[in-house]
Amino acid sequence: MAENDISIKRGGGFMGVFGPRIDSIAREVATAAGVTIVPSSPYHITLLTKDELRQLSTDSSNKIDRLNENAATIDTRNILSLGVGGHPNGVCWVVIIWNAGNIFRKKYGLPCKQFHITLSDHDDHTPDKSLHSLHTTLSIDTLDLNTLDHLVLYSNLSDQHDQAFIYAREMCIRFPDSEKSWLRLADITRRNEQCKLAMLAYARTMHHIDEQENEKIHDYCYKKILNCASMYTEWECLFGENELDQIPEELKMSLLTPWTQTMRQRFVNIYSDEQPQYQQLSREHLFVPFIDPRQRNGNLGN
Repeated sequence: MAENDISIKRGGGFMGVFGPRIDSIAREVATAAGVTIVPSSPYHITLLTKDELRQLSTDSSNKIDRLNENAATIDTRNILSLGVGGHPNGVCWVVIIWNAGNIFRKKYGLPCKQFHITLSDHDDHTPDKSLHSLHTTLSIDTLDLNTLDHLVLYSNLSDQHDQAFIYAREMCIRFPDSEKSWLRLADITRRNEQCKLAMLAYARTMHHIDEQENEKIHDYCYKKILNCASMYTEWECLFGENELDQIPEELKMSLLTPWTQTMRQRFVNIYSDEQPQYQQLSREHLFVPFIDPRQRNGNLGN
C-alpha cells in the first residue's frame, strides 16, 4: 500500500496510527489466528496514551509546541507485524515493531512502548505486549534481513543488548554478504566492550561496501577500527589471551579472513598524527588463529 494509506492523529484522547495499512495488518493476523471478533473502535496503534498526552501538555518546554506536526512526520515505512499476542479466544493483539515510533517517544522523554494493534473487542492494559507475548514462539531463523535488523534496533532502544547481539549474530550467519549485518554486530559488540570482535566486524563491513558509494559508512568504520586498535586490542587477526573467545564459532570463517591489501593500505599511516595508547605486555602470549577452510569450524591457535 502507498505511504499515504496511513495517518498519525489524535483519536479518543490518545494519539494513534490509523489507516488502511493498519487495517490490513490486523485482518491478516486475525484471519491467520482464527480471531473472528471485530473491535467496535477502528484498528490502530497507540503512539501516545491519554496520560502521556496529559503529561506532555503540562510541560513548559518548547519541545511540545509542535507535537502534532512532528508526529505526522514520523517514518511509517517499517511498521512490522510479528504475529498474534495474547490468546486468540480472549484478549489478543498484533505484536508490532516500529522503531521510528519509539525514537519519537524518546525525544519527548517517554520510555519505549510495546506497540500493538488490539484485535479483541475488549482490552487489558496490564499484560506484556512485546514479542515475548507472542502466541507461538518467534522463529528467528525464518525472518528476513529487514525484520532482523529492526529487531536489533528495537532491542537496543529497549536496552536489551544481549538480545540485540543474538539477532545481529543471526543476521551475519544468514546474510553474510550484507554490510548491514556486520555493522550491526560491530556496533553492538563495541558497546559490550568486545573490541576484537568489533574491530573484525567493522573490517568485514568495509569489505562489503564500495568506498566511493558509501563514503560515510566507510569513514565511520575506519574511525571505530582506529579506536579499537588505539585503545583496546591489537590489529587485525592478532589475538591476545582470551580474545578468541569473543568470536562466535559460526562466524570465524568470515571474521578471521586476512584483510585485503586495499584495507591494509588505508591504515598504513594511521599513526602519523597520533600515537596508540594501547600497550601489550611483553609476557602476554599473542597468536594468529589458523582456520582450515576444509573444516566448517576448525581452528588452531599459532
